[in-house]
Amino acid sequence: MVNKFKIVGFDLDGTLINSISVWLDLFKRVLKNFKINADEREIKKLFGKEYKKIVYSLAPKEKAEEIIKKIKQERKNILFLNKFKLFPFTEKVLLNIRKRGIRMATISGNDCEMNDFFINKFQLNKLVDFCICAGNVKNGKPEPDMILKTLEFFRSSKKEFIYIGDTSYDVEMGKRAGVKTGVVLTGVLDEKEAEKLKPDFIFKDIRGVLKII
Repeated sequence: MVNKFKIVGFDLDGTLINSISVWLDLFKRVLKNFKINADEREIKKLFGKEYKKIVYSLAPKEKAEEIIKKIKQERKNILFLNKFKLFPFTEKVLLNIRKRGIRMATISGNDCEMNDFFINKFQLNKLVDFCICAGNVKNGKPEPDMILKTLEFFRSSKKEFIYIGDTSYDVEMGKRAGVKTGVVLTGVLDEKEAEKLKPDFIFKDIRGVLKII
């Protein structure tokens, strides 16, 4: 079979990085300190957006700025940062894709500070060709800006590109950008939730991507 995808775009959290439980614990803990008992499912549904937008969706306006400030402080804690790990198969999959001559990008809903931390910590710039985050564009997920900017960088057509993520915002962003989308079940969504979004592909994890490229 001739490969039709020349570029793969990957989300970070829940897709390449085992991070959903880490973020969930942080949000629950900080919100509880401000006497806000947010439902775990409610928090997870918002993952994919920048953390400030998540806070504004969960907290009263009068508390939002204080909560954002606290989360920003917590994100700099070395004990917190050490909790983030790549999935054990991530590096091997990326190397495999690279060997096939397919180019790659990371496309993250994180702000630049957190995105840069992940890129440096896991040396992803040695594995992929382009990294972009919500802080690099006017509109983050689910708007198509990041994917469109990625396509510009590679000078690629939409038909040659596939985007892989783990949230509803990832699927929506891909559809708005007019590209094929794949969902992995290592992050926010279970299989039934993923099926409702009608992505082009559903994978147990990113190893499934190797079967279609």
